[in-house]
Amino acid sequence: MSARASVSVDLDALSCYRQIHGLPEQPVDARGDLTWRVGVDRLLSLFKEHDLRSTLFVVGRDLQHDAHRELAARAHHEGHELANHTYDHFYDLRRRSPDVIRTQLERCDDAVETTGAPRPVGFRTPGYNLSNPLLQTSRKLGHRYDASVFGCGPYWVAKAAVMAFRELRGEPSRSDRTDVRALRAPRSPYIPDLQHFWRRETSAPADPDSTYWEVPVAVLPAGSFPLIGTSLHLLDAPGLERLWPLIEASFPAYFDLEFHALDFIDADDIRDEPDADLLIARQPDLRIPWQKKRARYARTLSLMASKRTLAPMRELFATSKAGELFR
Repeated sequence: MSARASVSVDLDALSCYRQIHGLPEQPVDARGDLTWRVGVDRLLSLFKEHDLRSTLFVVGRDLQHDAHRELAARAHHEGHELANHTYDHFYDLRRRSPDVIRTQLERCDDAVETTGAPRPVGFRTPGYNLSNPLLQTSRKLGHRYDASVFGCGPYWVAKAAVMAFRELRGEPSRSDRTDVRALRAPRSPYIPDLQHFWRRETSAPADPDSTYWEVPVAVLPAGSFPLIGTSLHLLDAPGLERLWPLIEASFPAYFDLEFHALDFIDADDIRDEPDADLLIARQPDLRIPWQKKRARYARTLSLMASKRTLAPMRELFATSKAGELFR
């Protein structure tokens, strides 16, 4: 099989960033959350131009809003996969009870079905904060893959430092620290040990057609550079072109480029939001104009499409074809 790649997007509402930065909660605008009504609309339009079908990780509670549900239904009709990103986006979900974990995943699956999309087969936990119970629950609910492991050392250190700084400032982040053992996980897709999510399962699967996969966020081994939307801004205009030889060597079979819906908005979009100045100060990528972002994303997507076969994760990891790619 030819080399593959996916593009995934976490559709986190603006409230998630207020939680990260210790800012007060705000009611959802009657028109819908900004990352949905602007960010999701833009990403769908951009992906359509590139004939790209992505995997969108949806927070179930956001689908209570009619405008959000309509955008999610549009995404499904345009060929995108809708996957599970929990119902309430609790950053500390890995610390919650088994009942809460199951309810959060089940309710999100139910909410996705209200859009007309099929029941999710993929899961990503908020903040990449994975645990064995989360993985086990996802598997029991019939999911076929998890995409939560993010083995990036610099990200882990930076996140811990920011959380500690916010605590000292009296503005504690409502995010949560990621299990450090995720840094030991394989960088390419693997069949996880459900008791030790950062390890490969050593025994052969009983039923290859229902194998459960872990699909890590792509991180280059040299310097632990993550392949995510924010990274594209660090690379400037050439995007992934300068890194492509290293990507090919590091991920010969498959990699996923991860975005967040916030990557598709800028400071001008957010000016009228409560605490806009604080959000812009604490999310430097918002200060990059959308048209500049758009040009970088377009160049990156064109490069990926010219080098790899692009498909939603569902089509790669919920079929027996995954075994041909990764075993």
